Amino acid sequence: MYKVLVTGFEPFRNYSENSSWVVAEEVVRHPIEGVVISAEQMPVSFGRVEISLCNAVERHTPDLLILLGQSGDCDRIKLERTALNLMDAKFADNDLYLPDEEIIDNSGETALFTNLPIKRLYSSISEQDVRVKISNSCGLYVCNRLYYAALKMVKDKSTIKVIFMHLPLYEGQTVVNTGKATMPLSDMVKAVQTVIKEINDKDRRI
Repeated sequence: MYKVLVTGFEPFRNYSENSSWVVAEEVVRHPIEGVVISAEQMPVSFGRVEISLCNAVERHTPDLLILLGQSGDCDRIKLERTALNLMDAKFADNDLYLPDEEIIDNSGETALFTNLPIKRLYSSISEQDVRVKISNSCGLYVCNRLYYAALKMVKDKSTIKVIFMHLPLYEGQTVVNTGKATMPLSDMVKAVQTVIKEINDKDRRI
């Protein structure tokens, strides 16, 4: 069986829900033949997110790791190409930590890149009539911190495939600031399922 681990984040700041975790849970509820899908919630914590990821990967030993994060100012799904070796934030994480241009790994590379065919994934998701774009910046908040940890983990010594997907708010999500763009929950689930099916099919052909 092909094993997939999908991660989403816990609520943060003034959000009582995080669309990334809602989508991760929903993906698990929609089985795909020949695939075992697991979900793990990540802390919005610069200091704790890497160990949480490592523990989750050890528990589930995935072939494919899909990291989800919420991007409340975006109207479409963003496929993230790159993670930077830097932490910086305008607001603190859930541990009240506020980094100021801090390096994640002093011996690490400046940037790490997804090991998945991002343009092909973009095309496959677009064909499902889901709004999507390729992004070259994951930001410098905890999402980027998680992505960098994941890509560092698999670089040169693992067959695990990794991608980070930023998600809009879902339709009906309770938020303090109204007027933000939203997306149907079903569209976001469809996008994640498309990635799983695309990469599973590719890996089976190899």
